[in-house]
Amino acid sequence: MIEPLREGNGSQRERERALAYDILCRLFEGECPRLEHDSKGAPYLSGHPEISISISHCRKAVAVAVSSEGKVGVDVECRRQIGDGLVERVCTETEQSVVRAAGDSTMAFLQLWTRKEAVLKMRGTGIQGFGSMVDALAAKDCHVIDLDARLPDVVASLATGV
Repeated sequence: MIEPLREGNGSQRERERALAYDILCRLFEGECPRLEHDSKGAPYLSGHPEISISISHCRKAVAVAVSSEGKVGVDVECRRQIGDGLVERVCTETEQSVVRAAGDSTMAFLQLWTRKEAVLKMRGTGIQGFGSMVDALAAKDCHVIDLDARLPDVVASLATGV
């Protein structure tokens, strides 16, 4: 589930956390399970070891994915400036070709980025394993889909174990 982040009281981070918890409560139909984080910062639900959860946020949106069918990873990104060399550093040759051929190379890159990060979250490695070693277009150990964030300049992806 992806929700727009609204203006309000508190810091950006506080509003992101509050919205993520609100989404989680709605997904659990009001149960509001206790959200914890492991030593790597990955979220989990205390008392629900059978549930995989992933949370992501950017300036404009928060995304939450839960699954009782296996591991899940989600990432959401807002349009932002992409530094020189980043595409070459974290994309495979095929991915670089996709980005170069796109009408909007920034958003094409960010879509690939969300796919990579969703895969890494699903695998449980986090972004420490980031880079061209994760082929966002051909991951074999999971199913990756692009999500419709329904917000301008926001892209998101979901990875689920196969």
